[in-house]
Amino acid sequence: MRRILLLAALLVGCPSEPVEPTPAPTPYPPPRPPAAPSDDPDDWPGPGGTCGLGTDLVDARFLEGDLVAFELQCDGELGIDEVELRPVELPAQGSLEANAFTWQTGPADGGRYDLVFSVRPLDDPDAVPVAEAVTFWVADDPFSETNVSVVPEEYTEEWGIPVFHVDVSGGVSQSYSDADITFEGRTYTGQIKVRGASSTSYPKKSYTLEFSAEELPVDAWGVTRDHLYLVTTFDDNSYVRQKLIYDQWEAMGEYWERPRLAPRTFFTILYLDGVYQGVYTAIDRIDNEFVDHMGFARNGNLYKSINHDANFYYTRANGSQKSNLHNGYEKKEGLEGDWSDLDALVDWAAGSDAQTVIDQSASWFDLQEFMDWFLLVHYSESGDSAGKNAYLHNDPDTPIWFQMTPWDFNHAWGQSWRTGRISSSNLNSFDNRNRIFRAIHEVPAADDELWARFTAMRDDGPYSLTWMHGKLDEYYALIDASAARDWQLWGDAYMSFGRWANDRTNAGNWQDYDGEKAYVYQWIQERHDLFLVNHP
Repeated sequence: MRRILLLAALLVGCPSEPVEPTPAPTPYPPPRPPAAPSDDPDDWPGPGGTCGLGTDLVDARFLEGDLVAFELQCDGELGIDEVELRPVELPAQGSLEANAFTWQTGPADGGRYDLVFSVRPLDDPDAVPVAEAVTFWVADDPFSETNVSVVPEEYTEEWGIPVFHVDVSGGVSQSYSDADITFEGRTYTGQIKVRGASSTSYPKKSYTLEFSAEELPVDAWGVTRDHLYLVTTFDDNSYVRQKLIYDQWEAMGEYWERPRLAPRTFFTILYLDGVYQGVYTAIDRIDNEFVDHMGFARNGNLYKSINHDANFYYTRANGSQKSNLHNGYEKKEGLEGDWSDLDALVDWAAGSDAQTVIDQSASWFDLQEFMDWFLLVHYSESGDSAGKNAYLHNDPDTPIWFQMTPWDFNHAWGQSWRTGRISSSNLNSFDNRNRIFRAIHEVPAADDELWARFTAMRDDGPYSLTWMHGKLDEYYALIDASAARDWQLWGDAYMSFGRWANDRTNAGNWQDYDGEKAYVYQWIQERHDLFLVNHP
């Protein structure tokens, strides 16, 4: 990362180990020696001070080759003409005339820049100078003929989005390959492989990262991870469908103050062997470490539903009798070959009438969690995740108690997993895909509770239009420029991809990135209006 940083302590000193002010490089003179600080650190001035240094930039994102130009200004108590402002360091070709900064960037200047200045009130020559910074980004330009490869340890952010650099020995396949993985300026020894059933055929694939010697710190989550998924956006040119679902599921748990297995996510940029790959959604791998992070026992049994036979019925999705009760599931964690707890759950659900399922549910799972699962897939029309892709975890500390987490949502918010359009007026009960959903709908008191939960969350929670559109606004404020670059790289491949090209062309419903973004906003608006009529 090309950061130009100086902590305020370097300017004012520390009471236990005084530090001399760092001299600025020529031609910029260093700040005057600071006055002796108070013995009490609480009395020291901090960044922001009386100036609150900022710029007149509307957008602080630039591209290599752009002219960076802005006026420095104060947003605090004092005006810019009332402070002594001295740069600690500037880019080699940058200049500061009066309060105007200019810099003509070149093909090797990508990175995040924090320009640090010493700020002191002009009318108080004895005041301790304060370190204040302004930040802007210069993105690497992979489409330029003069592009210079980024330095992984230095190029840590692209327009505010964290960057993964993965250097692979021997290429990437569906088996693990050794890799050096650089993130936030540090390089980790690890492995990488292609992941997912659908994405293996995509030009822009999904990947699993494994960190073997040292786990990856994820500061945003406050944990380290031994595995992480980088999920492609190739089948979602709105770039936000997956993240919106997982954030909504997490918000539902927070709304009801109930612990949930809620996958964590963040947007990231991937460079693979130095080649720009675009925007990805980084997501937790659902495993025993994740379960532990969520506050549940990591030694429990963890299952994933991999097809629509995982329906809590005695019959498979095609109507034939199941060969065993756990048809449709894979076991991910726990004692290998032991399916007894899951078989017992399916046997009970399939063999009980609806009222019994409701009355006895507390011995097996949190019924309200399953209600919220239904609301999640019903509202977003996530048909591919209503009967499969979910995880079930049996916590041994609470006998026969299953938690669940939803998974895999490229099929959501107005599109199928093949990117086809889904009407916002669809209302799917998914009764044939989930016996427990059906029981909830068949028992009037349970169905009433289900929709009371929805109404509460629509009024002031994660089903309100304010929450959902607010989340979209938040996402696009961060990723819009990067998503447009990604679409520049992958848009033609998306439009010609065989799995959906003919259907989309025949339907005449192609959307570019900007069109798909608008489509998701509109689809959610229409969904909101529909549910106001159906569930006022």
